[in-house]
Amino acid sequence: MSEGAAQQGRRRLGPWVLALALLTLMGALRVWQLDLDPPEVVVPGYRGQAHFRDEPAKAHEARNQAKFGSWRLSEADEYGFWRIQSPAWVYGECLWFRVFGVGVLQARAFVVVHALVTLALLFWLALIRRGPVAAIAATGLLGLNWAYLVYSRLALMEGALLAWLLVASVALSQMERRPERAPAWSALAVLGLLVACLVKQTGLLLVPAFCVALPWLGWRAARATSREVDPSWTELLRRPQLWSALLGVLVTGVVLAVFLLNPEYQERLAFNAEHFTGAQKKSVTVLGRASKLLARGLFSNRIRLMFMVFAPVMLWLATLEIARVGGGVVQRWRARRRERKGKAVAPTPVDEAGLRGSIDAMDLWMLAWLGLGLAANLASPHRAIRFQLVMLPPAAYLAAGMVARAWAHEWPRVWLGHGVRAGLVVLGLLGAGTTGARYGLWLSEGESSAADMGGELEALIGDRHAVVVGEFAAQAVFETDYWHFYVRPRQFNTSPEVIHALGITHLVLEERDFVERQLKKSTPELLTGRRRLGSIHFRGRDLEVWELLTEAEREQRALDQERERQEAADERRRDAEQARRKRAMQRREAAQKADGKLDGKADGRSAQPGKLGPLNPRAKPRSSAEPIQ
Repeated sequence: MSEGAAQQGRRRLGPWVLALALLTLMGALRVWQLDLDPPEVVVPGYRGQAHFRDEPAKAHEARNQAKFGSWRLSEADEYGFWRIQSPAWVYGECLWFRVFGVGVLQARAFVVVHALVTLALLFWLALIRRGPVAAIAATGLLGLNWAYLVYSRLALMEGALLAWLLVASVALSQMERRPERAPAWSALAVLGLLVACLVKQTGLLLVPAFCVALPWLGWRAARATSREVDPSWTELLRRPQLWSALLGVLVTGVVLAVFLLNPEYQERLAFNAEHFTGAQKKSVTVLGRASKLLARGLFSNRIRLMFMVFAPVMLWLATLEIARVGGGVVQRWRARRRERKGKAVAPTPVDEAGLRGSIDAMDLWMLAWLGLGLAANLASPHRAIRFQLVMLPPAAYLAAGMVARAWAHEWPRVWLGHGVRAGLVVLGLLGAGTTGARYGLWLSEGESSAADMGGELEALIGDRHAVVVGEFAAQAVFETDYWHFYVRPRQFNTSPEVIHALGITHLVLEERDFVERQLKKSTPELLTGRRRLGSIHFRGRDLEVWELLTEAEREQRALDQERERQEAADERRRDAEQARRKRAMQRREAAQKADGKLDGKADGRSAQPGKLGPLNPRAKPRSSAEPIQ
């Protein structure tokens, strides 16, 4: 083998070795101490508890099916929430649980795999579009973003959503790069988008842009493979590249229509839209609320947090690339306008690798993705990290494009080019160092309470059938064989009939637990006679574990209480009767004493009428037969 061939082989192998090294690093950051609880505050300024509250909720139905063989453990359970609106997520996670078992680590590993697929696809997309510098930058910007790093270690839907959106994006890119195989890539793009939409309804945001991009790329692929220089529409429609793309749009519409026409799916969609925009009041519409929030969003604290705290380097570099792309679009539009008027168009210097490079289909697709994601988040009052994660992959791709172009640009001064490259390296090292410092601090101070609390709960309840509820009961029972139902005020499982039908046996409660408040309101009789078993630890707090009385025990308790009440009533009647008799006796004795006194007085008056008695009490009364001296 010649030296040139060897060098060429090393050049071809280089990007893949680099990709393997990067993905190994990204994977290690995500699997190391995977059982660790996420930080209390992931990004300053962002409120919300999804990162430590929502993991078992998203896995509720998949856990039920994998562990107990049923999606719902009771016909009365009203929490059939995710299987209707996110079947791709629920069925996929259920299959994962069947293969690897049900547990906190398994649920998180399911998302970690999706995150690594996301990073690998982004690396490849940036590599084939912009080169190795862009591939390194894109993977580093997304993979080391602190919010994405934390959330890609958690069992939340966003990790799978981003992976399937990247599948669709790569397929769209390949339609342009490999026009002869456009039909196959078109099918993959449709599959990726549909799965993303069925993982989480956030994917619906990209449907309008996708239904424009797919036929447009199909049309370009048909032109590229046509033998005619200027093919007609009839000729293009005969090409599989175009009609397969049109068929893909039709399939996308039909599949989504099947779900959108389902009343249960409509109910979930309406609920999510109201929750996302904060339009829960009947007097406020979702569109009206979203429009007002969007109008104020550009000047709100939400966008400042995005650019200053959430993903500052990524979003600022992406903004520069958007400005470059926008300038290129305007310049191209002006040139075509001058051509239509017959005016001469001055040639512009083109440096495809540099800042003057032309824009392509992926630039426009990523720009649309980022724009729709940003608009949706500005139309929401929530500063929630999980909502804003959808913006990160397109922002990372556009930012990496700017880095690669600035790196390869032919600067007018050599020192200027060196300075730009050095600045980009320093910026990357600072970002990586900040994430590394946060990661190390988290590892040193973190705990694994979510993964450990199941064993603590089993030690208190024991080996028996149990139905456990409470605000954080889902985390506690996740790795156990106990049943769990969600009780949430004003949403589901709140009526007395439903609560009784669930057969609740135990409570796991924190201080001021809303589940306890709901039970006191709906079924206070369930809480009577409960026994405290102990407490378990969760995220720096102690959760009290209570055992409720069984139905038989409650009935027996009710009988005992009724008997006690009857006995108490009988005792009160006896006491009252005795008191009555005593008072009657006292009255008789008083009356007898009074009669005795009256008799004594009457005797005295009959012995010497008109006088009170003898003057000398010692004098003996004289007999009537005694003669008077």
